[in-house]
Amino acid sequence: KRAKDDNLFDEVVMAVVSHKKDLSKIQGQIADMLGLELDRESVVGRAEQIYSRLMVSSKSVLVIFDDVWEEVNPKDVGIPYEGELNSCKILLTSRSEEVCNQMKSHKIVKIEVLTEEEAWNFFKEMVGNCVDTPDLHPIAEEVAKECKGIPIAIVTVGRALENNKKNKWVAALQHLKNPITKNIPGLDSIVQSSIEISYTFLESDEAKSCILLC
Repeated sequence: KRAKDDNLFDEVVMAVVSHKKDLSKIQGQIADMLGLELDRESVVGRAEQIYSRLMVSSKSVLVIFDDVWEEVNPKDVGIPYEGELNSCKILLTSRSEEVCNQMKSHKIVKIEVLTEEEAWNFFKEMVGNCVDTPDLHPIAEEVAKECKGIPIAIVTVGRALENNKKNKWVAALQHLKNPITKNIPGLDSIVQSSIEISYTFLESDEAKSCILLC
């Protein structure tokens, strides 16, 4: 958004790569944002079309690969790479520094968790004014700290506890302090615990079934 607002590039295109890398889907997202109609069936043919479109254009382009879990070769997608087109820049986001190194990133910018003050302010935004009541305030502060400054955990736990009674807050705090978690690759234990809390606090069996189905 900032790149567009500040006119840093003529074109900004983005593809969400996600856990299951699908080159054809990635190409489709990029082509849509470029206003390019892909009429080839194969991944190689579609890559050639994207490559030709970017090489013939004199425009500067920012290509964003979002949520990359494993190495993506830009050439396989059709993106000019390693100096072929100086006006084309690639930005990727990933949970794995190893993936960034595999893709030969020139610069890696680590996004740190929120500071304690930022986390508390964000938590209050999610939960509302109930955290200011004398009986909840000290528990709320502990719950916020147990989220370890991870935004998705703060949002999930905060929304789950919004307008809930003190006993639910105490239960959530105990769960965060003593999580019963499995080692799931790519999923932080705090995030896993927060999702479990959110699920447990659902009062409707139908809602729980819906979550499990998803």
